[in-house]
Amino acid sequence: CSCGKLFCEGHVQSMSTTSQSVLAQPAWAADERAPGLAERLSEVTKHFPTALSVDDFISRVEVALAGYGFTGDNSIAMSNLCRDESCLILEDKIEAAFGSCFSTHGLGGVLTCGVIGVKAGLSHSPVVGGKERYVFFSFPHIAIDSDGKVGAVSRPNRPGASAACGALIACLGDLKKDGLEANVKAPGVHDPLEPEYSILKQRIARRLTYEGKKPQELSLVDITKAAERVISSDLEYLISKAVDPTKADYAVFTGVQIHNWAADLNNTDVPSLEFVGVGKSYVVVNGEKVHLDLSKVPALSPRQLQILAAASAADGKAATAAAAGKLVQEIPRDYLLKRLGGAQSRSHVDSSSSPAWGSYVKTDYKDPYAGAPQMDHPFVAATAPKEDPTVANTSFFWNKK
Repeated sequence: CSCGKLFCEGHVQSMSTTSQSVLAQPAWAADERAPGLAERLSEVTKHFPTALSVDDFISRVEVALAGYGFTGDNSIAMSNLCRDESCLILEDKIEAAFGSCFSTHGLGGVLTCGVIGVKAGLSHSPVVGGKERYVFFSFPHIAIDSDGKVGAVSRPNRPGASAACGALIACLGDLKKDGLEANVKAPGVHDPLEPEYSILKQRIARRLTYEGKKPQELSLVDITKAAERVISSDLEYLISKAVDPTKADYAVFTGVQIHNWAADLNNTDVPSLEFVGVGKSYVVVNGEKVHLDLSKVPALSPRQLQILAAASAADGKAATAAAAGKLVQEIPRDYLLKRLGGAQSRSHVDSSSSPAWGSYVKTDYKDPYAGAPQMDHPFVAATAPKEDPTVANTSFFWNKK
C-alpha cells in the first residue's frame, strides 16, 4: 500500500487472495493430548464472536504493534483488569511481551485511578527516539467453564463452583432489584465502604440508562459487555486528559477476558483455556489514529506459539489446535495452579489441632489508636482553639453513630 503502514485497511485488502465466494471451512489440526479445543472455542464465540485464544491474541497484538514501532523495549504496558487473581493469567501474557505492567486494576475492572494515576504510569515509560510509547490493555472478565456454563469457574482447593466476575454478578442483581434510577448518582459520589463497587455500579447504571437498556432483560454476558463499553470509554477519556499525542505514541486494546477453565480443576483430563473477546484495537502515532483489525493479522503456527509460550511464565508444554486464521492453546494445569496459589499439600486443611506456635502468640493487644476515625465516619470541625499559631491545628471531633 502506498501509505507505508503495514496494517492499514488498503494494505490488507491488496494482499488478500480470497474470493468473495463462500469458502469451505478448513478442518482443525487437533492435538491428541487435549481433544475438543476447537469445540470449546466455538462455544465461547457463541457469546463473544471476536474471541481469540489468549496466546493467539497477544501474538497478533505484538506483530501488529511492531509495524507501528511499538516493542517491549521501547514501550510501557498499562493494564486495567479486575482484581480477581484469575486475571493474572492475561497479565502474565502481556508482561511476557511488553515487560512489567503499570496496573490500574479495580473491582470488575472499574477505573478509579484518575488522571494522576494514569500519568504516574506514563512517567515510567522508556524514551526512545525522543518519544514515549504506551500500550493500554483494559478488560473486565467473565467465566464460561469447559461445560459451557456462563459465570462458573473452578478455583484451587475451593470445593464446588465459584463465579466470575463476582462484582458484575452482584451489580446485575442490584440493578435488577433496585432499578437504574436508584443507582444513577452524580459523579464523585460513592459509598465509603464500597468505593470501587459503588462507582462500578453507578457508571454501568448511567450507561444502561443512556442506551435505553432494562436490567431485567440482561444476562451476565450482557452486563459484562456493558461494563466493557463503560470502562473503555472511561479509559479513553482519561487518556485524552493524560496523554500528549505530540510527545508520545500510544495503542489501545480493550475487550473481555474469558476464563474457559476445566469445570473441575481436579480433573486432569480436561484442559483449561483462556480467551480474549476483542473490542477496540487501535494505535495513535504522530497524532494520527489508525484502527487495527486483529482478525486480519496472521496467526502463528503451533510450533511458533509453543516457542513463544516457553518464554513466558508457562512452561510451553501445552496442547494446541489450529486451523486457518485461528489457534487455540491450553493453559498448562501446573502453571495455572501455581499462579493461583493452589497448594499441592492438604496437610494444613481442616486441622483441629492448635498450631505449635500458639504458645507464644499474644491474644490481646491494646491499640493506642482505637478511637481514630473510620472511613465512613462523618466529621465536623470544632471551633479552632486559641493556641500558638506556629502549631498546626488538628482539633476535629468525630460524630459517633
